[in-house]
Amino acid sequence: MFKKNVFVVLLLLSAEFAWSQSGESYTVVVPTVFSPTLSDAQQKINEKANIVDTVVVKQAVSYNIFSPVYTAQFTPEPIAAPKVGRDQITRLYRNFIKFGFGNYWTPYLDFEVNSLRSTQYAFGVKAFHHSTWGKIKGYAPAHHSDSRLGLFGQKFFKDYTLYASADYNHLLATAYGIPDSMARLNIKNQYHHVRAQIDFSNNFPKDAHKFNQFYGLAYDFFSGEHLLAFKTDLNQDIKMAKITYLNLGGEMGFNYYTNPGWTDTNPIVTANGQLRGHDDITFNLKPYASLNYKEYVLKAGVNIFVHAHLGGETKLHVYPDIQARLHIVPNIFTVYAGLDGGMKRNSLLSYVQENPNLIVWFPTGFMDEKMRFFGGLKVGLSRSLSIGAKASHAICKDMPFFVNHEWIFAPPFIGYSRYNEFDVLFYDVQHTNLHFDLSYTYKQQLFLTLNLDYNLYKKPKELLKPWYKPAFVGNLDARYILLNKFVFNLSTFLHTGIYAPKFVEEGINAQKLRPAVDFNFGFEYIWSKRLSLFANVNNFICRRNYYFFDYPTQRINCLVGVKYNFGGESLKK
Repeated sequence: MFKKNVFVVLLLLSAEFAWSQSGESYTVVVPTVFSPTLSDAQQKINEKANIVDTVVVKQAVSYNIFSPVYTAQFTPEPIAAPKVGRDQITRLYRNFIKFGFGNYWTPYLDFEVNSLRSTQYAFGVKAFHHSTWGKIKGYAPAHHSDSRLGLFGQKFFKDYTLYASADYNHLLATAYGIPDSMARLNIKNQYHHVRAQIDFSNNFPKDAHKFNQFYGLAYDFFSGEHLLAFKTDLNQDIKMAKITYLNLGGEMGFNYYTNPGWTDTNPIVTANGQLRGHDDITFNLKPYASLNYKEYVLKAGVNIFVHAHLGGETKLHVYPDIQARLHIVPNIFTVYAGLDGGMKRNSLLSYVQENPNLIVWFPTGFMDEKMRFFGGLKVGLSRSLSIGAKASHAICKDMPFFVNHEWIFAPPFIGYSRYNEFDVLFYDVQHTNLHFDLSYTYKQQLFLTLNLDYNLYKKPKELLKPWYKPAFVGNLDARYILLNKFVFNLSTFLHTGIYAPKFVEEGINAQKLRPAVDFNFGFEYIWSKRLSLFANVNNFICRRNYYFFDYPTQRINCLVGVKYNFGGESLKK
């Protein structure tokens, strides 16, 4: 150890006294203009070298794919076999009766007898009666009665159906729109209506695209008016492509009218002094062609109407029959528009259906709807909700309007004002109608129906107002079924914009009737499939409504009763 230390010390001492050169400087003088240079000097290259390797090394890789297997086992729950019994088929009953009674001495009866299930025939008989014998304070007795009796029969063949029916209707209406002090007047109006018809038609489904036929013959009698009518409808589908059909067809009708003498302005006087009206004969022919291509439906036709007034002139009327329909979204959204026209009968029956309180003499005839423009849309938002809207504008000649009868010229009431009976006057007008409807169904428990109509009449100067034609009509019907045991019904009606003529010394003034609002409520308790109890409360807000001047409706009126089915068919086990 000592030797190593001595060696290190000596080494350090030798480094202290060692040097390389002396500290003196030297100057070198070169006596020439020579400048040293490098003859082969190259400029510095700053770019990186690009080395191309021509040797490719391939590395072999080996691998394996293992697919995992997942085992899935589904075990369905056992489903109990359905019980199929005779209750799966709806049982039909041969007889149905509905009977009730209400205030204002109001009996109600509806009785029906029908054949049971059959693939060969069907027949039935129906009897109906509804009347009221009460009074309205301050007015003559407001009696009303509607009685009907009818029967029908059908025979089913392989491709055709034969149908026949006969009906009788008796209507009693009293012109009670006079003070109670005048009740001794004969204000009863009785009408008898008899109708018989027989039809023969084929029963092919709509998508069969076969030759469709319909033939009908009818006889109609209404308090002195007679009508004999024949009608046929023939059409055939022609397939032009896979989804294109051309339907060619037409309707033809023949009507013979006999008019009572008191409905004719120039009646015929018979040998025994009776009055007989001039008869009318009409012939109607409506050929058409309809093209159905994808979402487009186009119909083009013509309506030819010939009117012969026996003892008078014969006129020919020709109307267009055009319609276009576009299914923007099939079965959901459809728009349509068209142009048509036609003749409509102004008969005693059509008058009485609107207003039964007529004077003894009034004219009959035809209303000429020279042209009618229409268009609308149908929207099915879902299976439960559907909406419809349409508008139309018609140019009409001889549209009937009811006007209160002003004076009585027969003794003993000469010069006495009598508004309780109505004349029928005819005017040429233009009628615009806007319509909206909505239908909603929820789980076969809730049913709603809404209908709204707005009417506008462009009238001549001599027609002060469109007498007794409402400007706005709305009705809402609601039905709710609870637990298949309780049924609730609600219906509301609204009529506004009704004008009545008011006779003054200067002439006639227009008197606006207040809006008619009616709320009706119905309840039914289903005791069993055969028996149920019902109660109806009409006009439960106790409001006097006037659809005609000085003809108030009854206030609240109730009807309670029972429904019963019997004579059910026997179902095989």
